[in-house]
Order: sequence, then C-alpha cells, then structure tokens
Amino acid sequence: MKALLFSRSASKYAITKAVNAVSSRYLASTSSLELERNYQLAMPFENAIKCNIILSGICGSDIGLLTANSSRYFEPLTSFPFVPGHEVVAITTQDCTGIKAGSRVVIEPALTCNIRGINPPCEFCTRGETDKCTNTISGHLTSGLQTGYCSSTGGGWSETLYAHPNQLHIVPEDLSDLDAIMIEPLACAIHSVLGAKLNGGENICVIGAGSVGILIVSALSQLAPSCGITSLAKYSHQRTAVESLGAKTVSNFGELQRSSRQLSRSLMIGNRVSGGFDVTFDAVGSPDSIQSAIEVTKPGGTIILAGMPYPAKIDLTPLWHKQISLVGSYAYGTEVVGDREIRTFDLAIELAQKLSPGKFVSVLYSLEDFEEAINHARNAGSRNAIKIAFDPNAKVSSNPREEK
Repeated sequence: MKALLFSRSASKYAITKAVNAVSSRYLASTSSLELERNYQLAMPFENAIKCNIILSGICGSDIGLLTANSSRYFEPLTSFPFVPGHEVVAITTQDCTGIKAGSRVVIEPALTCNIRGINPPCEFCTRGETDKCTNTISGHLTSGLQTGYCSSTGGGWSETLYAHPNQLHIVPEDLSDLDAIMIEPLACAIHSVLGAKLNGGENICVIGAGSVGILIVSALSQLAPSCGITSLAKYSHQRTAVESLGAKTVSNFGELQRSSRQLSRSLMIGNRVSGGFDVTFDAVGSPDSIQSAIEVTKPGGTIILAGMPYPAKIDLTPLWHKQISLVGSYAYGTEVVGDREIRTFDLAIELAQKLSPGKFVSVLYSLEDFEEAINHARNAGSRNAIKIAFDPNAKVSSNPREEK
C-alpha cells in the first residue's frame, strides 16, 4: 500500500532544523518523511480491525514534527518508523462488536491501557481519564501515544491502518467525510473548554485562529454560550470564521491588550494589563503566544495551553505575581456535562452535527503531493486556508467546496 513513512535520522533532523531556521518552506528532499508505495503493515494484535482510509487531516503537531520545531520530549514515547496521521475517517473491512464491515468510522487515536491489552489498567484509565494514561510504551503495541505516532498501528497518511475495536466510532449519516476528519481536533477543543471549568459569564480570550483556535471558539459557542469571547485572529478569513461563531475579533496583540484593559476596566502597567481576561486559551503554543497570554490574563485567572507548545524561554514572573494558573490540555477522555458523563469523542460527534466543522477544510491533497500539502498546512493562514488534509485515493489536489 501507499504510505508516508517517517523515520528517525539524526542527520536529516539537523538539516531540517537548519532549513527551518531560515525558511518557511518545507523541503521533502531534506525531510525524514518519504512516500513508500509498497509499505507492508502487519496486524498488530489478534482482534485488530483493518480500516481503509477515506481522509486524514494534517495537525499542527505534525507540522512541528516535520519541521523539527517540536519538543524532543516525545521521542522516547514514539516508535520508528511510523506513519503519521491521527485525524482519520475510514471504512472498516471486517465486523467487530457493534460495528459491521463497511461502516464509516472515525478513529479515537489514543493508545491507552485498553487498546494495549494491559490488565489491570493504570489508575487513570480505571477512572476514564485516558488522556493521562501512563502505559504508552507497554502492552502488545510498540511505543506511541497515539495512532499516527506508533509503528505497530500505522497512521492516517496511508491507504490503511489497524485499530482496536474500542477506538472506532461510527460516523452518523448526516455528517460528511469533511465533518468527520474534524471530530478528533474538535474533541481536543472540547476537552480544553471543559477543562477550564467555566461558570458562565466569563470574559474569555482565544489566542490564535487556526484550526485549533477556531474549534475552541466553536466549542465555546455550544458549551459556554453566556461567556464573552475575544479572538486574536491575524487573517481576514480567520476573523470571518470566528465572528460567525459569535466572537469579537482583534488582529494583533496591541488590540488584544486594549480589549483586555477595557473589558476588565484596568490599567496598562508596562507591557501588561493590571486586570485582564478571566480565562485565556493559547491555541498557538509559541513562546510569544504564551507570554502574551500571561500578560492579558487577570490576577487569579487561568491560561489553558491548547496548542502543543514549542520549547520556549518565557518570563514567568507575572505568572507568579498574578497567581495565574497555567494548565495543559492534552487529547480527550471522559467529560462531565451537566448531569451526564460522556466520552469526549461522543460529545464531539454530537456537536459536529450542530457545527458542521467540515466547512473549515480548505484543500485535499494526494499522498504523492505531500510536500505541497505540508507547505500549505504550515502556511495556512497566509494562504487563506484553515485545515489541510490528505485523500489517499486522490490523484490530484482539490478544493472540496468547488467540487459541489
């Protein structure tokens, strides 16, 4: 089968990091990602379900990996070589419990105790907090936090992958394939929003309006409709997207400071606001965005790191002085919404039926065009795009809205 395969290479990592320091252009010739036309993937465990990929998204974490811009923290938690791609809609090729062969499914990619065949499960998986699973290198799979970072399972940037039955969620008929590939990042956004433990009526800031930021605003519009939302969105198409969801927009940090000061009726002290937003979601994860979040969040407020952060040097003095809570938000698990307990993925499917997030998918690429796909995703904002994805069955790239 065709697959994009990422291998460990110290020399290519060094070259990629050097190129990334001086250019925004991703070069396939210097990358550790290569197209394999005859890739063979063995069944990883007895009841693994083979799934044929329909579409698979390109995530910011994938871009960080391919440009050597992400933290090397994850290397011991990853097995090489692996096929990237964890935002996946696919077709099952065989029956399993509750799901028939030929069903359209999305993959919940986290490779937790249950998926790895570990019994008894860790304390977190026992409580349904699978986002905190401690057994990411054990069991009958090779190391990997998720499908798309594990050599045993394969990933979405290919024609097929293997999944555990408990990773599969049936896609409702009223959701398109484009909607379906947004389920995984929408689940991450929902987990971030619910992790903020909002009471209603808070003034909220969302820094960044790429796919992560837009989906956080989407989740807020459904789960916290009484909150006021201000989004820092650099590009006009991003502002249009978040404004359609009820957010007020600013286009630069100076405007964000003024908005924060006005909403909290506070003063400017140097480069920070004496008051600020109640809750700030950082959907970028860069040193500048984290520093900005600290500067516009009120004393005793909360910052949620929703975008995977880069290695950073940050002045934490105002975090200490203002007693701000800095909270990481990773993946998804089990949520409490009102009087019900629900898996994040199931809630994401429910909200997707209201939000139709497939409208944020800009271009579909063939696997053969991976260099251009990665460049488009890396520079999505400046190229008037939001989400870029692969169609393994495509011969050429396409705009999914122009085809309708």
